[in-house]
Amino acid sequence: MTAHGDGPCWVSRRRDLILGVAIPHRLARFGSRFAMILSGEMIQSLFHFVLNVLLARKLGAHDYGLFAIVFTLGAVGVTYIRALMAVPATLYLARSLGRPAARGYAVMFGSGAAAVSGIMAFLVGTALVPVIGPGALAGGAFVGLYAFRSYLRIVLVARGRPWAASLSDVVYAGCGMLFVELGLRAEGPALLDQAFLAIALAHALAIAAAYGVLRERLRVSLHAQARRRYLAIWRPLAWSLTGITALTVQGQGLTLLLAFVIGPAAYAPIAATLVLYAPLRIATVALTNMLLPDITGLLASDQFERAHRFVVRSIVIIGGICVAYGALMLVALPEIEAVLFKGRFAAEPMGRIGFVVWCVVTLALLYTIPRAFLEASAAFRTITEVAIASAVLGFVIMVPAVMLLPSAYALLGLAASEAVTLACSVWAFHDRVLGHNEPVPEAAGPTKPIRA
Repeated sequence: MTAHGDGPCWVSRRRDLILGVAIPHRLARFGSRFAMILSGEMIQSLFHFVLNVLLARKLGAHDYGLFAIVFTLGAVGVTYIRALMAVPATLYLARSLGRPAARGYAVMFGSGAAAVSGIMAFLVGTALVPVIGPGALAGGAFVGLYAFRSYLRIVLVARGRPWAASLSDVVYAGCGMLFVELGLRAEGPALLDQAFLAIALAHALAIAAAYGVLRERLRVSLHAQARRRYLAIWRPLAWSLTGITALTVQGQGLTLLLAFVIGPAAYAPIAATLVLYAPLRIATVALTNMLLPDITGLLASDQFERAHRFVVRSIVIIGGICVAYGALMLVALPEIEAVLFKGRFAAEPMGRIGFVVWCVVTLALLYTIPRAFLEASAAFRTITEVAIASAVLGFVIMVPAVMLLPSAYALLGLAASEAVTLACSVWAFHDRVLGHNEPVPEAAGPTKPIRA
């Protein structure tokens, strides 16, 4: 009787002991990975912050506005390379780690990323020639290299090598700061050209450092077999491309519309305020890049409840940090503007601009993890439908607002668009979890593994 009675208790105590050891171990691994990825994001974003502050103080409003617009184009390029190459690569690599197919997927998507980045560089450089002249070459190179390095960083995390991604960030920021210190000696448009050249070279060296520390070389394979591999997954790629186009129009597209309509000088204080909210984006991007492979692996093993907890906890953490940071900025923004930007925007309604920018940034960050869950589920069609509806609403509100209201209030259209995206993304995430017994469409990849 005693033996039988003690049995369940002994099992329970053993289970509690195992969980007591395993849970802190998992938390420690999670914390160390997040700290490693976040440190890389922080280092490169700190460099971007310093560069923006330096240029905002040394350039005129028109030239700084041009720099901000080209940087936004770079962000658009990063968004496209993530949707077309980085996210699909993560979905396949997360299911192939430790198998020969993983190397094949890395070569396949790396080749595509190199080709897409080259096309971006050519298009942006060509478009910039009438605007900034010879410096357009450096501007185009910056956009292309920025996009490819973003792809490389995400794939390195998916391959279980976040330390290589962090090293690339350190090299990029270090070289960028060195080039800025040595090279930014001109004034006006010449200074703008030097800035683009400095960050383009820094991106190139950071890419080389990542491949060097891995003792790998960039393998580009665009022959007939590679094209057949892409054709095998054309459907999810097509929906991903459509979805990211809609998301780009809904997010950066509305921002670019505002910049082009009100002009670089009027857009400069908005761009400067957006830079001040960069720390929020840094942490969220790091968390998203880390969780996407994890969520993909959990969904592949049918652990929907655990993936659900990941997403919900992330939303709560991001929301709390955004509220605290927004309250701090609401109080300190006038003083920050006076110190960092030398009072350049003292005549602007920085309080109203700061509040609306906070609303836009907070709403956008809150749906990043639910959207990552939808990406891991290969729910690209849902993402596309949500983005199209949000973009339409944003245009309907923003276009009249730009014509009739001050530029700060025109951002309300973007805020409304982000609010709709948040609501729909959370609903789609919740609906997908409830229907988790249904098979995940298009998530298993080609029936035959791809080998290097």
